[in-house]
Amino acid sequence: MKAKEILEIISMPWCSNQDIMKIGNVSTSTASKIKKVIESEFRKKEPNKFMPAHCVPTKEVIKYFDLDIEFLKSVIYLDKEERVE
Repeated sequence: MKAKEILEIISMPWCSNQDIMKIGNVSTSTASKIKKVIESEFRKKEPNKFMPAHCVPTKEVIKYFDLDIEFLKSVIYLDKEERVE
């Protein structure tokens, strides 16, 4: 998956199993397990906060996968420069 695609996914407030599958390059069952772990940890920290069914906060997905957003942005910038030349 390209950096631009990852940034598009994480620009949304919530991530689904499909989003987790794409970001982590994992199967449906693994994405479901990851989502459950993220949901469980989030509920421990924020038991009263709203969370839609079938989704988890993107911020928590970013933490789980330890995504470096600045790096992803820089890779997109470099990719655009190469296309111009």
